[in-house]
Amino acid sequence: LPASDTRVFLFHSPNAASDPGAAMDKVNAWLGKDRSTTPYANLRIKDISITSDGAGGVYTLIVCSLGQKTTPPTQP
Repeated sequence: LPASDTRVFLFHSPNAASDPGAAMDKVNAWLGKDRSTTPYANLRIKDISITSDGAGGVYTLIVCSLGQKTTPPTQP
């Protein structure tokens, strides 16, 4: 991924130990967001890692490429 095109997003789920089913809700909502009409329609995930916060929660780190917005070819 080119450095200018790479983004890192960090999510924190503080109650992952007490509610494991909901621990990834914010992450999944963000991943499932419709970006088809935004400049980031070609978002590509390179890596996802999950790390304990040491207090019953987790940090989710997502590395992605924003991609280039596709534009339709112009008609002559």
